[in-house]
Amino acid sequence: MARLTNDEKQRLQEYAKLLYVRENITSQTELAQKVGVTVKTIAQWINDGNWERYKRNLVLTRNEQMALLLEELEELNSVIQNKEQGKRYADYKESNIRRNLIKDIKELETKASVSEAINALTGFLNFMRSQNLEKAQEVSHWVDVYIKDKMK
Repeated sequence: MARLTNDEKQRLQEYAKLLYVRENITSQTELAQKVGVTVKTIAQWINDGNWERYKRNLVLTRNEQMALLLEELEELNSVIQNKEQGKRYADYKESNIRRNLIKDIKELETKASVSEAINALTGFLNFMRSQNLEKAQEVSHWVDVYIKDKMK
């Protein structure tokens, strides 16, 4: 195997971490095959990056994060509405906070992340495996190619 550049190594490491943390692929051999590195490299990444700890602490889903952002926005709007009449408008700081919250909400609503694509494709592959194992294995190759491309 040719020596990887730092960018390539970083991209592959992020892909492996995503598979390990989000897709629960904990077999180091399977991870190494999917990512295209050695089992020794995967083991080193898992240990050095504390992936197991990260996996345990990953509690916020996209929907939970959206709910928190919406609650923050609602609370900010409530603070503004509770001001005395004639002063019910956002000051500079409040307007910046509101603008950032709205931007974050919009971004969370509109951008599908790589992990969401992986979740959808994994569900599809699981369904395919139950219907036609040969075709699922064929499609699995292209799913891996697609995901690796998205990780660039």
